Amino acid sequence: MRTGVAIVGCGFVSDFYLRKLTDHPELVLTGVHDRIAGRSAAVGEHQGVEVYETLSDLLSDDRVHIVVNLTNPSSHAEVTLTALAAGRHVYSEKPLATSIADGKRIVAEAERRDLLVACAPANILGEAFQTLWREVRNGTIGVPRLVHAELDDGAVHLMGYQDWHNTTGSPWPYREEFGAGCTVEHAAYHLAPLTAMLGPVRQVVADHATLMPDKFPPGETGVVGPDFVTASLSFEGGTLTRLTCSVVAPPDRSLTVVGDGGVLRLDNCWDFGSPVTVRTIAGRRSDYLREAREVEHARPYLHHERYLANHRMDFPRGIAELAAAVGGQRVPRLSARHALHVLEVTLAMTSTTGVTAIASEFDQPEPLPWAS
Repeated sequence: MRTGVAIVGCGFVSDFYLRKLTDHPELVLTGVHDRIAGRSAAVGEHQGVEVYETLSDLLSDDRVHIVVNLTNPSSHAEVTLTALAAGRHVYSEKPLATSIADGKRIVAEAERRDLLVACAPANILGEAFQTLWREVRNGTIGVPRLVHAELDDGAVHLMGYQDWHNTTGSPWPYREEFGAGCTVEHAAYHLAPLTAMLGPVRQVVADHATLMPDKFPPGETGVVGPDFVTASLSFEGGTLTRLTCSVVAPPDRSLTVVGDGGVLRLDNCWDFGSPVTVRTIAGRRSDYLREAREVEHARPYLHHERYLANHRMDFPRGIAELAAAVGGQRVPRLSARHALHVLEVTLAMTSTTGVTAIASEFDQPEPLPWAS
């Protein structure tokens, strides 16, 4: 059975989804909409699909079963709630919303209407993370005690971002990106997989700063959010995590899990095919860890082309997982309650209070069958 999906928001990120959509024949793109008519027209022509003049037109099309919300974060809640009110399931780009209150409204409305909402990022579903998670479950490194999660993306303001455009000409939205700050944009790439694997976070101790405030082109000013955040996350199961995000330090997107029996490392959380290595305990001596060996992936990641921004991810895999959940009448692995928890932790990382207790709950997702 094929599932009809329609995209709302034809900006820069839409490329990441559309380039891989043909890898999912179970999904059929019915059309696109953007409040900027020129953007949706360009994408519609490029994809050979219908261009909906208004969101109401899109939601009136009975072929649409899932609305893919790729709008700016400030519009996520409004678009998702509108789609739910029209009886549509929703797949949303991260974050689920920009406030806890709006996130809770989305969860409540979806459950009230018996609809499903899933939320990016989809790297939980990637071969690299599923392999690392399998090794943790199998006890390869014993009990996980400590995690170091890095998401430094380099000094973006020095990279000529004014010239970044996607296939259909949409520019990288630097004003929104700089204004939101690196944590809102990037923390979920580690938070979502880690909470899937380790369960809920219960306390966040964070510090943040804006170290390079002059990111805009000469003569242009705007709001600049934190460009460096570091946080200590206490998980309910006892694991402690240090998570750092920045657009200051050189690129490092690694995830290192330290157990009482060894160390696992995933090189790049933006790469479904990233190497995963393990170092086990050699004995009680100064070189106590054995040499790193690469872990065979649960299955190979077949990647056909390189994305902009160094992403090697199958973005629409999250949409396909939601479609499978709809068909199977089950909770999606990227559930709204999980996304709400990730949002709560993300916002706590930029809090001015220093220490924040986390109360939200979610059901941990099951590993994918091929990684069990």
